[in-house]
Amino acid sequence: MTDLNVSGKASRVAVAGLVALLLAVVAALAGGPGKTVAATGDTVHIRGVAYAFFGIDDHAPGAVIRVDEFPELSAPVALDGSYEIQVPDDENVTLYIDPPATYVRTYLQTFHTSGEDIENAHFQMPREWHYNAFSALLEIPRDRDGALEDCVVVSTFSIHEARDATTFDPGFKDVYPHGLPDSTATITPRPGATKGATYFDFEPLILPNPDRTSSSVDGGVLFTEVPPGYYWLEPEHPTERLAPFLAHCENGRVINASPPWGFYELKPGQDPDPAVMAAAPDESVDATVARRATAVRNGKARTVRLGLTAGEPLTAKLVVKRGNAVLGASRPLPLKAGKRTVSVPLRRGATGGRSTVTLTLSDGSGNRMFVTRTIRIPR
Repeated sequence: MTDLNVSGKASRVAVAGLVALLLAVVAALAGGPGKTVAATGDTVHIRGVAYAFFGIDDHAPGAVIRVDEFPELSAPVALDGSYEIQVPDDENVTLYIDPPATYVRTYLQTFHTSGEDIENAHFQMPREWHYNAFSALLEIPRDRDGALEDCVVVSTFSIHEARDATTFDPGFKDVYPHGLPDSTATITPRPGATKGATYFDFEPLILPNPDRTSSSVDGGVLFTEVPPGYYWLEPEHPTERLAPFLAHCENGRVINASPPWGFYELKPGQDPDPAVMAAAPDESVDATVARRATAVRNGKARTVRLGLTAGEPLTAKLVVKRGNAVLGASRPLPLKAGKRTVSVPLRRGATGGRSTVTLTLSDGSGNRMFVTRTIRIPR
């Protein structure tokens, strides 16, 4: 307890007890054990445990926790898998873990720090073989180095008993399964190429099943092939209320908004924790894109074109796909303001038929805009 400079031992004890009581009341009103009052007004602490996606007893000592928005910040993972990191208050923060060998770098949801410490921000880290197996099972596109071409967002519809646990072990790890069945989720905005929601089975195996229409008692859900950007993910359930969250995608990124955060069940009369109500920064790009792409043939060569009007200098990239197959992709092309056309030649041997055209526009501040159009490629 900080010295309150009150004269007399009895007075100090009495005031200390009163302060402790007030802090306990404030913490309870803020939503229970999920958070505690921060020690200072300009920073807060985030704490949690890093453990394996399948193997809650497998921790990651030696791993490093980092903050995407503040590259200078980092904290080690202890022998028991726990970590604690101090971050700025009143800021968006996206934590990620640089794990040891055999694990995949994993990001959490984007929090907005709101004057209170964030507790139990646990990392569920997939092992490389899970990453490879799920990618193959769901036919997720990967580059030559084996990394995801786009982004994957994973979360769990978790019951409030998982969130009520104030300790990891014993406590959180003993609440199993912790999923709320019959839940569904949406992602906004929804790029045309994004797949999901895909929900996890619980029996006979815990695996993503594209044929499921809602969550199992496992509670797992994922979206794949999500382009870079900020996305609002919102849950629904026939009778219960759950918290939403914000995800910040980049190509190759695995985001796991893991319990007891992510899609967690709200108690009657409870509102989502202020930390999950993060808002995406203004990333608008000044451009208007034509409603239709065109495909032209010149001899045996075929080219896809998409027109736009740029209100500022931009960089454009055009990709044409059929399913997971890339039929053509342009290099980043600098554009001046004004009416412009972006073109991409199709590779030789590309079959004709219905295809997807995705235009990525970025400005000098790093803001991005993604536009998807469908087109029929001439044979």
